Amino acid sequence: MAKRKEKFLRWVPFVLLVFLSAFLRFYKLEELTIFLDDQGRDVLKAAQIIKEKNLPFIGPMASIGNVYLGPLYYWAITPFLWLFGFNPIGPVVLVALLGVLTNVLVFFFLWRYFDKTSAFWASFLYALSPLVLQNSRFSWNPNPVPLFSLLWFFLMLKFFDEEKGRWALGAGICLGILLQLHYVTGLLLLFTGAALFFWLVRKSRQENFSPKLLKPFGWLVLGVIIPLIPFILFELKNYFLNTRAAWEFLFGGQKENLLAESLLTRVFALFNRFFQELLGLPRPSLLPLAYFIFTILSLFLFGGKKLGKEKKKIIFSSAAILVLTPLLLCGVVKGEIHLHYIGLLYPFVFIIVAAGDYLWRRARFWPLVILNSALLILACYQMGRWDYRQIIAADSNHQIEKAKLTAEYISQEAEDKNIFVASLTGSPFAYPARYFLYIQGFATDSLNPSSVFVVCYDRPCEPEGSLLWELAQFEDLKTVSEKALPYGVWVYELKTPVSNVKTQN
Repeated sequence: MAKRKEKFLRWVPFVLLVFLSAFLRFYKLEELTIFLDDQGRDVLKAAQIIKEKNLPFIGPMASIGNVYLGPLYYWAITPFLWLFGFNPIGPVVLVALLGVLTNVLVFFFLWRYFDKTSAFWASFLYALSPLVLQNSRFSWNPNPVPLFSLLWFFLMLKFFDEEKGRWALGAGICLGILLQLHYVTGLLLLFTGAALFFWLVRKSRQENFSPKLLKPFGWLVLGVIIPLIPFILFELKNYFLNTRAAWEFLFGGQKENLLAESLLTRVFALFNRFFQELLGLPRPSLLPLAYFIFTILSLFLFGGKKLGKEKKKIIFSSAAILVLTPLLLCGVVKGEIHLHYIGLLYPFVFIIVAAGDYLWRRARFWPLVILNSALLILACYQMGRWDYRQIIAADSNHQIEKAKLTAEYISQEAEDKNIFVASLTGSPFAYPARYFLYIQGFATDSLNPSSVFVVCYDRPCEPEGSLLWELAQFEDLKTVSEKALPYGVWVYELKTPVSNVKTQN
């Protein structure tokens, strides 16, 4: 009994971690989730898969490069949309579950390579992190990226430990999935290739080179290809449309030359914003960036004697990925870099946190241990305050309800189910309203509609004479009615002169 009680108490913190992680990701999920144009587009595609048996081989457009992703995210959310009766909260539940799973895997990964204390520190921080939480509470293709970047890292470590092809295959599958969630994760292909190249050089020095040493490359490539088969088939059918667009983005056109100083300035600003939002600290604050710089330097300067070869490999790799990813990204992308571009870095930040805590306790440098514990407690408090304000105490954002009300009004006003719906604010396609109309059997993108409905958010607008191509394709549109709906939505019904004649007849 005493042993059972001791074992139970030993796992109590882990149970609390899972409960906290799940609570913060599921509490008020439907009321607070984001349901804007990207989310409306995704559930519309998933609904078309269910209702029309129309399985797409291409996914959403990437946020950079004017290229499209693979269809994997559409396929993944479809069963959850069906299970929840076409309620768009279904795919959000999938993302939240993957967020909890990622948190659990972070804990077991850190426990395996460091110790339980460090694993708990970093995992509780991951559970509370505002930036991580935000991306675990709504449906969007980049949001599962941290899960697969952590799995990729673990499988690569297993390959270098055991040198078995199945680990390279698994890492390749993770890369194939990541490439369909966001193209920036393609940077991990570079890191993977570089790591395998150095492994090949080292092995060639230890033993005579033979073709067998190239097998891991074959397994890796096979793994990458397997999840990308539908996308590859689309490319073959469409003369490599996306491949050519990606090539043009990376190597074509006139690239603006950035001085090293301006590049470093952009990288510093991105790092600072990333760490601030990860910890939920008010701006400006250099403390998070200073903490991570100090931790990484301590690990490199003082960790040699206190850390084993395996731990040093993990720390070096994590630090390299953390530093090189923003550097390469800022060098390629000249415009604004949004934080979801670097979602693949989330696990590596908390690996560094766990490594620093482990090193200072192992070295018995108690003043630094106490200071580090105090800073981590302060970070937990700051994160908890943000979580309480933005989740527990927050009111509903009404985004799903707003889309439902808009669709309900349009369905009542439409003469038939052959209509066109557009928006003058945000995306021109008004996907949230289009989704609920599609569920009711409406065609919302008809080229010969009985009416054109224009949706405007937050303020009234002037749809007549709009230069928006989606409206300009219909000649001489005239407003026949307008309605202000709750939650700051204005809906305008427009008709062409031909439509007016048909209505009168």
